[in-house]
Order: sequence, then structure tokens, then C-alpha cells
Amino acid sequence: MEREAINLQNKKIERMIVSISAMIADAIEIAQKAKAMSADSEKKLILAQLELENLYIQLEKSESI
Repeated sequence: MEREAINLQNKKIERMIVSISAMIADAIEIAQKAKAMSADSEKKLILAQLELENLYIQLEKSESI
């Protein structure tokens, strides 16, 4: 009987370990996606800034004519 209780306890611990491992894997995946999204957002913001700078330059040139 005592051995069965130990086996049940071990199975419960194993399930908890698997569950926690899955949570960690999910969190890592989310962090990696967030990092990629951040890098993509930064690139888009830089491109938008460059476009704005070009528009300001064009506007200044047209006003000086």
C-alpha cells in the first residue's frame, strides 16, 4: 500500500514537472516572438522617420523656390 502511494505521488510530481516545462516552453516562445516583433517595429519606425525627414527636406526645397 505504501509503495502504491509513493508511485501515485511520483506520477503526480511527474505531471507537474511536465506542466511546468510546457509553461516555460510557451513563455520562451512568447518572449522570442515579442523580441522579433520589437525588432520589426523598430525597423518600421526608422523607415517612417526617414520618410518624414525626406518630406521635410522636399517641403523646405519647395518653399525656397
